[in-house]
Amino acid sequence: MNNNIKRVTIAKEIEDPFYLKDPKLLDLYNKCLPPKEAYYHFPKGDEIIIHNVKKPKKSFRRIFYNVPYSDLEKQWISEFKQIISSHPETQLPDYLGDYLLLTFIYATKCDLQESYKRLVKYLKFCSETFPIRITPNSKIIEILNKGFVYVYGRDNRFRPIIICQCDTFQKYHKNYQTEEILQASYFLCQFIINNMLIPGQFESWIFIINLKGVSIISLPEPVKKMIPALSDYFLSRLYKNYIMGLNFFSKLLYKIATAFLEEETIRKVNILDKTKDPKLLESIRRDNLEERFGGTAPNMPVDAENGYFPPRMPSQYFLKEDENPNDVLITEDEYINKCKRGEIADGCISPYLYDKIKGEQKEKIEQIPEQVQSNNNNIVVSELKTSASITQNKSKATIKKSVRKNNNSMIKEINLAKQLEKEKVKRFITDSNWNLDDEINFNNYHDKNDKLLRGENIFNDICEFGKKKNNFMSKISLFNSKMKNSSIISNNNI
Repeated sequence: MNNNIKRVTIAKEIEDPFYLKDPKLLDLYNKCLPPKEAYYHFPKGDEIIIHNVKKPKKSFRRIFYNVPYSDLEKQWISEFKQIISSHPETQLPDYLGDYLLLTFIYATKCDLQESYKRLVKYLKFCSETFPIRITPNSKIIEILNKGFVYVYGRDNRFRPIIICQCDTFQKYHKNYQTEEILQASYFLCQFIINNMLIPGQFESWIFIINLKGVSIISLPEPVKKMIPALSDYFLSRLYKNYIMGLNFFSKLLYKIATAFLEEETIRKVNILDKTKDPKLLESIRRDNLEERFGGTAPNMPVDAENGYFPPRMPSQYFLKEDENPNDVLITEDEYINKCKRGEIADGCISPYLYDKIKGEQKEKIEQIPEQVQSNNNNIVVSELKTSASITQNKSKATIKKSVRKNNNSMIKEINLAKQLEKEKVKRFITDSNWNLDDEINFNNYHDKNDKLLRGENIFNDICEFGKKKNNFMSKISLFNSKMKNSSIISNNNI
């Protein structure tokens, strides 16, 4: 397993979270983030991959991030990269790691040429769609608050539950352009990925489509475009799809179609005979499911004033009543040990234990003489590094050599920061242009530099700054030791 892992979000989905300035909405936003116990769940066996021994290409992988790959999967990735490299016009963005390439391979049953075509289509979509700007004048939040599609609760493995109400589409869709509704759905999905999932632990969602009162033949245009678009652009994100409200003719058509569908599709899609079907309760607690679907949670919207967004969590409990938490979750001590061993990427560490885990690593690293250990330090976007305890075992000569090398790297990065103040240097998160100068105001950040000069540990400040900007919980390097009387940083550097 590669410990030097990147967790990168492809979209800066919130330009100005104006809708979170209301304390009520901020509280709702905090409640929709993964709960503490979610970080203690690590999938096993079929929860990670369902192997097809006879036909490996038809295996079904559910977890792609920070898990070991088989030799065959590594071979697929290598061959896929060779195909990509044979097309110099295709530049892979920084966020596109092996785990994301593997999703394209599985999506096409290892038809690598078809995987390449889908990859090109995906990159084009990202460049044209992200980042989605959320401003007071945009209609995205307004559309989400209409209830076309919304998130309400989680299943018993902490996967978010997305509800699509087709009758709401039919009622309100004429008030908006189809592209505006699609943008809102893309924003919601990326919001879920960035804020509600934990890569390597749960990476998908439950999707409930309610067709009650709507003919499948006369579905509104936005629905017809949205569902296949989400399937094309958010690969391997669907864990289960429940469809209810189909009439007899539609059910008959689906039964005929199952003869031609892949086993994976049949496994995911569940056609329910009635709205309150017991199948929904197989993996969802009653208090996480709306009353209209057979649960005990109040139907959305819970209150008309706050609408449907941010996502709602009707309960603080997610494991089924008959489940023993000890069978599903590891202990806090086991989790901390995983972090110490470098088995969890920095962007995925539980925020509830972050200070405790990093505080212990800080005590270890402070025993190392001189300066700071880092890899390609960049305050804004940088490579993640492995556990600092590894560095502790280096010889003094190696440490000094590493320090000189890292100092030179830091000088370059600081000069880059200085350059960014003078001119707007464009850097990509997608292959679209992303203006880094708009993201970080270095004048406001100057007080962080002052702390650095005074020898204070600024890592937590940097993390907090990233949280406030809402998209920098990924790829932040560690400033793991104090920098007393640093000779490489001065007021003239930034």
